[in-house]
Order: sequence, then C-alpha cells, then structure tokens
Amino acid sequence: MPSQASTFSSDLAVVYLARHAEGKGPVTNFIESFERHPPGIAHDCVVIRKGFPPGESTLDKVLKRAFPHSISVSDDGFDINAYAKAAAQLPHTHLVFLNTFSEISSDNWLRKMHSAFADPSVGIAGATGSYESLLSSMKHVQKGWWLFQNEGIPKPAGLRLLSRAIRTRLPKRVAIKLVATAISYFAVRSSRHPALDDKFEAYWANEIRPGGELSHLNDMAPFPNPHIRTNAFMIERQIFLDSLPETIETKNDSYLFESGPDGLTQRILRRGLRTVVVGADGRAYSIDEWPKSGTFRLEDQRNLLVGDNQTRAFQKMNAAGQRAFMRMTWGDNQGSVLR
Repeated sequence: MPSQASTFSSDLAVVYLARHAEGKGPVTNFIESFERHPPGIAHDCVVIRKGFPPGESTLDKVLKRAFPHSISVSDDGFDINAYAKAAAQLPHTHLVFLNTFSEISSDNWLRKMHSAFADPSVGIAGATGSYESLLSSMKHVQKGWWLFQNEGIPKPAGLRLLSRAIRTRLPKRVAIKLVATAISYFAVRSSRHPALDDKFEAYWANEIRPGGELSHLNDMAPFPNPHIRTNAFMIERQIFLDSLPETIETKNDSYLFESGPDGLTQRILRRGLRTVVVGADGRAYSIDEWPKSGTFRLEDQRNLLVGDNQTRAFQKMNAAGQRAFMRMTWGDNQGSVLR
C-alpha cells in the first residue's frame, strides 16, 4: 500500500528499490550503510517492495528500521519501471533513486547530492557516471575473446588451460571468473595484432548485421557515450516523469533508457540542463571532469558517494581486469577514443 501524502514531511524523498528475489544480503547491506552514514539533510524515506509476497516478510522487518513508507510493485519489468510507478504516486519535488545493490559510502551523502541543485542549471546528479558505450565495449570484449580463440596468438600458461577448463563441469562462478580473466587479458592486448584486424572486422560486421547475434547494439551510440548510471541519482520528479519513454519492455529498452542516444541523460541535456556526478568530496563534476573524479572505475574509487555491485566487483578485479574495464569505461587515456 502506498503511504498517504499527508504523512510526508519533506519535498525530498529517498526511494530505495528492494527486490525480494535478491535475498536478504543486499538489502541488509544497504540498510546498514544507510544507518552508518548520516544523510545531512531532512527527507522522507520510501521503499519500493518489488516482488514481495503477501503479508510481512523478514525483509520488511529489516526495511522498516529506516524506511517507514512503502510502495509495492510486482517483480515484472525492470528497475526503471518500478521507479516510474513510484514517481507517479509520490508528491515530492525531488527524488533520489537507489537500487537494491546500492551502498552509501560517505557521511552527509544526501546533502552533498542535493547541494548540486543549488545551481539551477543542474538537471540530474548521479553518484556515478560513465563514458561507456555498450556497442564499443562489446566490440572490444568480442575482439578479446576472438583473439583468445585464435590459435596463432600466444597464450600465457595459465590461460592455455582455459579452453579445456570451461568445457568441464566447473561451478558457474568459477567458469565465469576464468572467462572474464581471458577476456580482460586479451582485450587489453587487442590492439597488438593489427594483422588480424581485417579478419576480426569481417567477423564483427556479421555479428551486428540486421538479424545478427548482436544486431540490437546498433541502437547504441559509440564511445564516448556520457551518461549517469541509474544505480543512484537525484532528479526533479516531474522532469523524470517527462523523460520516460512510452514503454520499457525489454532489457535492451532499459539499457537504452540509461545510456542510449535518446535515453535519460540525453533528454536532460536537450532541455539545456547539466548532468553532474557528485563525489564524496561534495563536488559536482561536469561531464568533461568525470574521468578525473575518482569515482566509478577510477583509481581506487576513493571518491564514491554511493557504491554498488559494479563498483565492488571492480575493487576485486586483478590489475589486468581493472585496466580492461577502465579502458571500456573511460577510453584509452581516461576520456580519449576507445578503439
């Protein structure tokens, strides 16, 4: 049941999406981080109960510690669908959306994010942003994997065992880690084999042709593709509602909303408004400053305001993996063109 507007006390709401299917761990981690780091500004707390069973679950007991207001939605659709339903019901001027895997990383995090809107030209403030293009990144990763499978490319001893290992009945998480290691290793080295470029380009053209395995990527803009990541962001409620597409029915639709050429960031920019990333230092970084912000996939991510499963995964990668993902996110030299 949605809370009644009369029970709200602020024009700012923190809206946390708790997906029941993800289990207790991510929700508990978020609530603990939320309680550990004071927000620094008055606000209402609303939880979106996504896919919760009837009645009160054990997750509800965890959530009620900090989130007295709730909106229930089915588990159908994606995070953005749930955000849209909440925004349509809530009366607040500004909303902060956080997903299931978000974790607060800094004291006064909400005040820092809200302070960005002291500048009336700001249309959206995110905890993380990226230059990544799914089109360019997938091409980069596919080239790494393609090179790995090419018998003419020398492989270090550990990776020579990979082809045999992934055909065995390894636990899924182990197999994925091995594959990721190979991809990151060869993606970093993908520019070292120019003699194979023409062969790979022919392979890639077949993959993205109409009807090809990856044809949907043609809807994406190439690198650099600046966009606010939707794991944690603040926006004026009405602007968010006005920026929604007619439908978000597929995973590709949700990717397009976050980072597509007609997605949320681009719609904000077309309004003549700025998109900024806010760091733990309280500074609002303009798009051209993001690669030096110390936030998402940058250095040790020491300046993160809000982390998530992706930032934590980056922290756990080895040096080769971090280099590969930094390159896909920020380019060859933190902002230069990805090839």
